[in-house]
Amino acid sequence: MGDTYIRHIELLGFEKRFFPSQHYVYMFLVKWQDLTEKLVYRKFTEIYEFHKALKEMFPIESGDISIENRIIPHLPAPKWFDGHRSTQNRQGTLTEYCYSLVNLPRKISRCPHVLTFFKVRPDDLNPPTDSLIKTPETFLLPKDSKQNVTDITGPIILQTYRAISDYEKNSKSEMAIKTGDLVDIVEKSESGWWFCQLKNKRGWVPAAYLEPMDGPEESEEQDPNYAGELYTVRKSYTAIEEDEMSLKEGDAIEVIHKLLDGWWVVRKDETTGYYPSMYLQKSGEENNPAKNQMRNKGVPPRRSTIRNAKSIHNQSRKQISQEMYRRNSKKYIQSRKNLKDSLLNKPSTIIEIKEPGESKSKAQPAIPPRPSKALILNRCTESTKNKINFVRPDAAWKRPRRVQNTPYRLETADKISSAACGYGFTLLSSNTADITKVWGMGLNKDSQLGFQRSRKDRTKSYEYVLEPSPIPLPLEKPQETRVLQVSCGRAHSLVLTDHEGVFSMGNNSYGQCGREVVEGEIYSESHVINRLQEFDGRVVQVVCGQDHSLFRTEKGEIYSCGWGADGQTGLGHYNVSSVPTKLGGDVAGVSIIQVASYADCCLAVSDEGDVFGWGNSEYLQLACVTDTTQVNVPRHLPFKIGKVKEAACGGTGNAVLNEEGNVFVWGYGILGKGPNLLETAAPEMIPPTLFGSSDVRVKHLRCGLSQFAALNERGELFVWGKNIRGCLGIGRMEDQYFPWRVTVPGEVVAVACGVDHMVTLVKSWI
Repeated sequence: MGDTYIRHIELLGFEKRFFPSQHYVYMFLVKWQDLTEKLVYRKFTEIYEFHKALKEMFPIESGDISIENRIIPHLPAPKWFDGHRSTQNRQGTLTEYCYSLVNLPRKISRCPHVLTFFKVRPDDLNPPTDSLIKTPETFLLPKDSKQNVTDITGPIILQTYRAISDYEKNSKSEMAIKTGDLVDIVEKSESGWWFCQLKNKRGWVPAAYLEPMDGPEESEEQDPNYAGELYTVRKSYTAIEEDEMSLKEGDAIEVIHKLLDGWWVVRKDETTGYYPSMYLQKSGEENNPAKNQMRNKGVPPRRSTIRNAKSIHNQSRKQISQEMYRRNSKKYIQSRKNLKDSLLNKPSTIIEIKEPGESKSKAQPAIPPRPSKALILNRCTESTKNKINFVRPDAAWKRPRRVQNTPYRLETADKISSAACGYGFTLLSSNTADITKVWGMGLNKDSQLGFQRSRKDRTKSYEYVLEPSPIPLPLEKPQETRVLQVSCGRAHSLVLTDHEGVFSMGNNSYGQCGREVVEGEIYSESHVINRLQEFDGRVVQVVCGQDHSLFRTEKGEIYSCGWGADGQTGLGHYNVSSVPTKLGGDVAGVSIIQVASYADCCLAVSDEGDVFGWGNSEYLQLACVTDTTQVNVPRHLPFKIGKVKEAACGGTGNAVLNEEGNVFVWGYGILGKGPNLLETAAPEMIPPTLFGSSDVRVKHLRCGLSQFAALNERGELFVWGKNIRGCLGIGRMEDQYFPWRVTVPGEVVAVACGVDHMVTLVKSWI
């Protein structure tokens, strides 16, 4: 049977639906390679997110590196308010886009991302509906191509919002509303005053008093733009709240975040604050009489000033603090200055040649193999520079997602220095002097993220933490002590500090937290955070296995505790050990510089480049020294692969990195050398060219339960292995048999792997 591909995509028209709220979907007839035709429905926001992901997957063909190489067609972004007219006017653009898409090279037009997007979904066969709500209205595209699509007409159904509090009108042009009223939005003004209708009444209402029906977040809200847009103050305003800004008429400022409630975040020098958008005018724009009239109207109230607000949504709106705005603005301004200085002071990597009679300059790279980061930015349009960011979920990011198969940027207030992935949870830490140093998110059923106090009942703790939440540590000197590293196991966590030792929390059923096992102890909603001090010397590395813990000291010694049924504690027995105990065997007297474990097998690397192993060997991890499936003392692994500098130890497969930058793998599973190598007892080298090029070395190696990750000297991330729930971040769900580069717009400095997710620490290029 041949490959699956799409022969043709025809736009038939669009449909106006009224359940669960008013929205529009486009109708596409998709003809597949077997000549079958399927009807699918897609929102434009879905199409645009598909388009953005496609560009991320193919940066050269999308023109991100050089605009001359762009072959992926353009697609305009969704508007703030997508009404009937904008939906029908966009049909011509979508028709051309679909035609161009299926005629792109096979690697794009037949890639899984395209095929998956146009496959029939359950909602395509049985669209969600409600018998009490009117049936959808269909508007077909005229078959006569000469007929303009704008000739399609039909009744306009407006967006519906709900009032969160009572509002009394202050002028004849306004409209009073009561809590719970459902109003239709006729016009959304940038001023924060929306023209609404309620039954037979019409008038202006502050946007802050209204909320969407399908969630707390505004799908039309723009992201911050720290490059800023130049505006001029047309009317003075004196700040009332602390996070507002006082400005005088004629002041020049930059707008960095346009919010729908009419209060924009503006920047003057390095100061940021909220300012009424109705008092601003874009630089170079002529006076608009309508806007002048609107300025005479009062400033709309802010949502934070509304008393007795009653929302129907459990979650509150996501809000960025002014401290975050200021911090990100400062970073952007500094990066812009650094880029400008580098372009002015350093020799240019391109040569500008002006031919007689030509107004355009031709740019030729001095070194063809790889353009510099500054050159890449220099060739980008201002719009592209502003959008250099991590891939984000769509505007309705608060809605639950089963998978996130592309990198997603996590907003954090502090610079993260260490990250770890457990079995369904994540720890982050910052090398800061602030009181809060560690954050956690994900599963917390065994208090592996500490006691996460519930907002509704202060005596209860959350079992699931959806956002990075602070984990308070019982530090004696919190402003002097720094957190160096975090590590996660199946249901326990370790935190390493510089002066106060190691802290453990979570499940201690096997003594993995380094304290006495208490029979019948309940770990849910536990306040216990244990401090470990049973070491001869300062601990410099902590590692969580599945249900055991490893500790490496500055003397190069290894201590362990926890579950030992597979010999993973390395203490010469297969029992539980609740007290961290020093390992012997072949590592006795050897200076160890790194230990690695994630499941039940363990590896250690010495300062002389030797590798040692113990624990589970069911998958040939230690087959070079034993035929048994468990090894309870460290054994030297006599590999002839040069001096090893780093090791990674997963559930069924292992990997090491030697000083020449070569990666060797062994064990069982997807090892990175293709589908034909699924099992080996001896280390096999992965060709260096699979990590970028032969002259670029791998510098770090990490491993999760069934996937691997490698970082090269250029800060590029390569992954391979089981792609459980899209954890590899490569934009598709299939397993990856060879190292594959993850598209991340920045320099990756660290990576942590889990069971079905990954976390990377990235240094921005700008």
